[in-house]
Amino acid sequence: MTVATPTPSLQRRVVLLVVALLVGLLVVLGVTVDVSLGLQARRNLRDRLMAATSRADALVAAHTSPELLAAQLNGGSVRALLVTADGSAYGDRSISPATTAGPVVPAPPGLPPDTTATAVVHPLPDGSRLILVADTTQTTQVTRQLRQLMIAAGLGTLAVAALLLVAVSRTALRPLDRLAALALDITTGDRGRRLHPDRTDTELGRAASAFDGMLDALEASELRARQAAESAQRAESATRQFLVDAAHELRTPIAGIQAAAEQLATSASQHVADAVARGQYRRASLLLSDARRAGRLVADMLDLSRIDTGLSLDVHDTDLGAIVEAEVHRVAMLAPNLTINRTGLAELTIAADPTRVAQILSNLLDNARRYTPAGGSITVELSAGSGVAEVTVTDTGPGIPDDERYRIFERLVRLDAGRARDHGGAGLGLPIARALARAHGGDLVCLPHDGGAQFRLTLPAVAGR
Repeated sequence: MTVATPTPSLQRRVVLLVVALLVGLLVVLGVTVDVSLGLQARRNLRDRLMAATSRADALVAAHTSPELLAAQLNGGSVRALLVTADGSAYGDRSISPATTAGPVVPAPPGLPPDTTATAVVHPLPDGSRLILVADTTQTTQVTRQLRQLMIAAGLGTLAVAALLLVAVSRTALRPLDRLAALALDITTGDRGRRLHPDRTDTELGRAASAFDGMLDALEASELRARQAAESAQRAESATRQFLVDAAHELRTPIAGIQAAAEQLATSASQHVADAVARGQYRRASLLLSDARRAGRLVADMLDLSRIDTGLSLDVHDTDLGAIVEAEVHRVAMLAPNLTINRTGLAELTIAADPTRVAQILSNLLDNARRYTPAGGSITVELSAGSGVAEVTVTDTGPGIPDDERYRIFERLVRLDAGRARDHGGAGLGLPIARALARAHGGDLVCLPHDGGAQFRLTLPAVAGR
């Protein structure tokens, strides 16, 4: 199972990661500044209130009157109310005598509603109670404005950083774009380009260097493959030329041997009563059979050479039904122990070379005749499809396994002798038949079939016929 390689956008990932890091840093910085300022403000406030209480203690020790003590403590951002032991109040009457110590107390009448203050209740040595209220409105407003400023500055910083990161990452990843463009050029055939990194100790440098090395290895492999292919082609051409030359050279002596064997067989057949003549007749018949077999092999070799160099066909309107009928009649005479069935259309006009079409059918029927045991049958069906003529040849022989149905059309391929389909053929008949069919614009295939082999020949039919 192939697992897809994740390929996220490096630029987007870098920008998001850096922005997320900046967000974290800005949040930490803002919280630190805010907490530090708050602590400093509270420390300053506590110092002012402590200074006021210390001054009050000193004034009480100096037997200062309540009115004067309250007057001296009031002023600035701190307001004071002195409540004596008998309940008399002196100082800022806007402060409620019931005020208790706390970080936030109600704003005095007449002040803005968002005014904040901090109260401290300090007992004096003479039994009086001193209530000090410090106005923290300005400190609170400054802290709020500072927070808003830090948030706005942080957002602006993130936006500018994101834009700069996009530009910087695009520049930094430009070598990857060059690598992708080079790979695209290579797919179109431009194999000579290289990246040539100026440094090989960086990530991109190592990637570019590895890419150049891969291209060098690929070109070297292609060169070796091309040289091997050219050598194989030259060897194949030399082999084919040798076979053609050998076939031409063998055709004449084989024809002479066949003629001599026929004469010997004819002469010996006239004296079959003589034992010596009968022996000569058998030897002459064997010689004649081998000569004919060698002649067929030479003819097949010459046909293959013509096909390889471009077969010339004499194409004209031809009655395929008549060719099928003639070949069926021929096979019926050669194999009287088989049942030959002719089915389908009686006639069908095609544009083809009748000699080559007859050769195709002859190869198919001879193949079926050789491999069908005595008592079996061969069926030849002629039919017409959508613009094509079809001839289907079916026998009741041992059949062809599915894994061999394509291989049998390769040259010099013969099936296992255990399948009883080995009668001395050279493995050239079916390749020649398919090549001739395709030269006509048709095809020859082996179909899956139980209880025998089945071949189908398709040829272009003449329109309107």
